[in-house]
Amino acid sequence: MRYLLKNGTVVSGEKSMKADVLTDGEKILAVGEKLPEDGANVIDVTGKLLFPGFIDGHTHLDLDVAGTVTADDFETGTKAALLGGTTMVVDYATPNKGETLAFGLAEWKKKAAGRCVCDYSFHMTIDDWSRDISREMGEMMDQGISTFKMYMT
Repeated sequence: MRYLLKNGTVVSGEKSMKADVLTDGEKILAVGEKLPEDGANVIDVTGKLLFPGFIDGHTHLDLDVAGTVTADDFETGTKAALLGGTTMVVDYATPNKGETLAFGLAEWKKKAAGRCVCDYSFHMTIDDWSRDISREMGEMMDQGISTFKMYMT
């Protein structure tokens, strides 16, 4: 569905400017002044700030810690994120001690599948070091994991 957000203030990393924003689905088609409506649903956003989506790079959703589970799962946590303007979360995939990184990632993918309402990715948590974990890090990178958190205590 096409939307034309008219008369807002677009905020970027470089500047803020009065502009219209034309979108189609999840894509921004144009940003500029006096964009043509071209059959789009027009929303007047006069007096509003239009930000790009934010990324929360440190979330713990549906995480079991010391016999309790974090308050938000992937559904409630990503709904709350969107309400605050965050369009992507990066959650910590956390295998239990003795589990492989691949097993931990698979578990986190299951927890998130079909429940997220925004984009998501994962950091991989490492709480035990071995040659196998060292080898698995390369495999995790092949699956799109680019960051790791290792507990040293």
